[in-house]
Amino acid sequence: MHEINHLGGDATETPDGLRIRPTMLHAGRFSTYHDHRMATAGAIIGLRVHGISVENIDTTAKTLPGFPDRWHSLLSTHEDS
Repeated sequence: MHEINHLGGDATETPDGLRIRPTMLHAGRFSTYHDHRMATAGAIIGLRVHGISVENIDTTAKTLPGFPDRWHSLLSTHEDS
């Protein structure tokens, strides 16, 4: 929640989850707290928001070894199209 709000989002905690209201996000650093799920979420946000820097992206190796290289390869292939 904090990371989304840090990027200009509007996220609030509810008793059973999060409520995220649509809003324009801006560039910034996305802290992961060494959590692979947070790193993946930051990478996905970065698909739509230019200038997102995901801290500790290598934590994604827990669930997908080689994620950073695969991600960069995917994006560079898309940009070349």
